Amino acid sequence: MSVLRTEARRTIAPWLLFVLLAVGLGFFFLFSGPWSRDAVAWDLQWTPSVLWSRYLLSLLWPIIVCGAALQGMRDRRSGMEELLTTTPLPVGRRTAKVGLVMGLAAVVGYLVIVAVGLGQVIANDGRFTFTWVLPLLVGIASVVAGVAVGLAVGRLLPHPLTAPAAGVVALVVGVVLQIAGERGSSVEQAVPNRIALLSPTITQPSSPLVDPVLAVSIGQLCWLLGLAATGFLVLAARRWSAVLPAVVGLAVALPLFPASAADNFTDSTGAGKPVCDGPVCVTTLHADWLSTVAGPGKDALARLAKLPSTPTHIVETTDSEYVSHGPGDPTALVVRRDSYLLRGTTGRTLEYEILASAPVCSGAVTDSAARYVVASWLLGDLVTPPHADIYGPSMTTSMRDAWTKLRALPASEQLTRVAAARQAQQTCSGDPYALLTGASR
Repeated sequence: MSVLRTEARRTIAPWLLFVLLAVGLGFFFLFSGPWSRDAVAWDLQWTPSVLWSRYLLSLLWPIIVCGAALQGMRDRRSGMEELLTTTPLPVGRRTAKVGLVMGLAAVVGYLVIVAVGLGQVIANDGRFTFTWVLPLLVGIASVVAGVAVGLAVGRLLPHPLTAPAAGVVALVVGVVLQIAGERGSSVEQAVPNRIALLSPTITQPSSPLVDPVLAVSIGQLCWLLGLAATGFLVLAARRWSAVLPAVVGLAVALPLFPASAADNFTDSTGAGKPVCDGPVCVTTLHADWLSTVAGPGKDALARLAKLPSTPTHIVETTDSEYVSHGPGDPTALVVRRDSYLLRGTTGRTLEYEILASAPVCSGAVTDSAARYVVASWLLGDLVTPPHADIYGPSMTTSMRDAWTKLRALPASEQLTRVAAARQAQQTCSGDPYALLTGASR
């Protein structure tokens, strides 16, 4: 232990640990996004929590590589490399101590971030499974690989620009491969899925009811461990044979990876099974919510019955609301319990939000205004959404203008326009706001 403490003082390991914790915890606690308020939030379920920590490696991995490269340049930049080669201590043992201290600092930083997330999951009584263990091991392997690669690059190229350049390259490669792994992304067609899965990070979790496919996790573990072994071998002895572990890891991983991004994840056993009260269904994961949503849901379906082509039942989805899925089954009204719009709502407010539910087709404020005007018309009075402030002042103005124009029309014309607007919302075709106001005519 005294040797490690001494080595820690001679390296930037403590600073690396501090930066990783500051960036990682700052990201989760200071910034808002799907990791903080969606069905797959960082603090709700075990597996999504671990996957979000792996997603965070898109920021942490470049820091790890940059810091390790800076450390790897130490001997040659200080002019001591030639002197150290004359000592009886082999190069491999000397560099192993540096690698161990840097690796421990990076792994401890990563595990603390994971532990903070899982601690909140336990406090929130999240559903426990063992499917988080393998993704955690893959994340640790990714961190170790980042340290090994950074140390090797720093030792091979001891230039002042090496560390920042290595960090930038790691960031660009990681982000490009991460985007390539997203279903429907523009990069997906250009980068094969098997290459995208070589990324040290992971795509954004889209649902608490899906887990990484076992073959994918095993393949990534083999690849990252091989990459780490190559990095440490290059650090200890600069020989071409050092690349052999990475080649072997790659050869094992590629056949295990699926050809399509759609096959990267699989359904979590049992958690997505529907539990129903008449036409209102929720997932087993959220069975305790059924008593809250059943009444407002049935009332919403009854109000929608006055329109043509109305839904006949309500289903819950746990897919992220930040992932656009486009139009779905027209007979089903889809709701998300952990949506920031529905979370904590009950009674008439919940009914109002259910009536305003529609596929994510556009981020335009007028589209949101049209949804809530349709819901207000079905309720019989203009109601300001509880979260109207997130859309800005134009939201209430747009709603008021559309409501005034709509209510000035004969009842039959109002029904026609509301039906047309809702049809446009559900099918992602046309401009629902223009259909409500008559601007499209």
